Amino acid sequence: MERSGYLLDDLTGEPPSPSDRDSNARRMPVPDLWEVEDTPDPDFSSARVLLPPEHEESDDDSPHSIRESERLHVATTDTTAAVTEAPTSRRWRVELDNKTKNCPCTTKQLCLAVCLTLVLFAAAAIVTWLYLTGRLLGRKGIFSNKDKGEARLYLIGDEMAARTKAYCLDGSRPGYYFTPGTGEGRNKWRVHLDGGGSCDDLEECYTRSLTNKGSTRRLRKRNTFNGFLSTHQDECPEFFNWNLVYVHYCDGSCFSSNRTDPVTYKGSALYFRGISILDAVLDDLTDVRGMTNATAVILSGHSAGATAVYRQADHVRNRLPPTVQFKALPSSGLFVWELDPDREEFFKRRAKLLGMQDGPDLPACLQALEPWKCLLPQFAAPYVTSDMFVLNAAYDSWALKNILKLKCDARQCRGDDLRAMERLRAQVIGITANLGGRQGAFIPSCDDHSIVATSSFGKIVVGGKTPAEAFSDWFFDRTANSSRYIDSTSCCNPTCYV
Repeated sequence: MERSGYLLDDLTGEPPSPSDRDSNARRMPVPDLWEVEDTPDPDFSSARVLLPPEHEESDDDSPHSIRESERLHVATTDTTAAVTEAPTSRRWRVELDNKTKNCPCTTKQLCLAVCLTLVLFAAAAIVTWLYLTGRLLGRKGIFSNKDKGEARLYLIGDEMAARTKAYCLDGSRPGYYFTPGTGEGRNKWRVHLDGGGSCDDLEECYTRSLTNKGSTRRLRKRNTFNGFLSTHQDECPEFFNWNLVYVHYCDGSCFSSNRTDPVTYKGSALYFRGISILDAVLDDLTDVRGMTNATAVILSGHSAGATAVYRQADHVRNRLPPTVQFKALPSSGLFVWELDPDREEFFKRRAKLLGMQDGPDLPACLQALEPWKCLLPQFAAPYVTSDMFVLNAAYDSWALKNILKLKCDARQCRGDDLRAMERLRAQVIGITANLGGRQGAFIPSCDDHSIVATSSFGKIVVGGKTPAEAFSDWFFDRTANSSRYIDSTSCCNPTCYV
């Protein structure tokens, strides 16, 4: 059977017309069907020629021959269809050209779109960060629904600060965070004194003045609090809707310094005006925030703020009308020092430097003891005449590290370290035993610190009560028997770590 064909070179281009063919050129049969690999192949180097199967014609008309012929015809037809569908280099190039022509964007436009997307994403991230940190327009307006439960920062006015000389260590105006009360708590107040250690000499106080613990210059504008200070009913069900005042600690001496003139150190003026700061805040609350209508006030504090409560509770009580229900809640500030001559000298020198021995605070203690001793809760606590509920861990973590100088974990201490821990626990319990008859106490066998301002306030259990429940029962006179919840177990109560 004669086959027409193309020159082999013609496979790379369009088939020549009959008139263009060279009659002397060597011709080779080229099938009607051919295929290439699924990759671009401009020179057809991978082309494979597919020839239909050859078979001899036969005059045999037997059924077997007919069936065999039909089978070969079907096989050939299937092969032809399969090969026809195989991609060719030319088809691949055409399809690619069509896709390129249909793309609506140039490379420059695509790059611009990607850059614009990244810029929008970065802008959204910045706005979100500003919002979460309270730096976006005070977070008012469209964000007002999300401000619920947050306390806003207020600074004492310039006039009042100048009149009372109430300044932080660095000379900035003192301030406090405030959330107004609602409903039945509109005329009831929680005034909380912030904690955060203390400075014991001019170098430490100068260093502290450069931080938020000695200044208000870099404080965030809004803040949220937990435990007894929470504004959420599920966390603080009895007091959540009371006015909340969180007094920022910036004098470095437990709100007890009272030095008239600033001290110059390294070219900077250092102010020791802790008592004036507390008085200025109380004046501002009375004059501006509506505390003149108060029916109940709770003065609380944690750590150094609790130390201030022991010393300042009676002073604050005396500033309020006698009709106001007043109670104190010091938390994690009952530090017990084993005094020797060197340590006594240290406390005396510190008190004199910071002007802590002068002031109207804690008159009962000042009349009975040397003034410097009234700065220490272990001596001051029994002399507090105001109703007070002491909340303190038996193995306070700050005391273990800074007073006992222990390096072991409370649950793993052994030998002399364990005996020192048990001696501390006995001393803390002994001090609460000497409190007045109206006083309450909650002493869990924990190595916690600052219980009142954390979720531990509603989790630790002693005598079937949490601190939140025990304090509420004491405050509202719902306690049938004693209001002293003293943990009888040694370290440590498992509910401390829930």
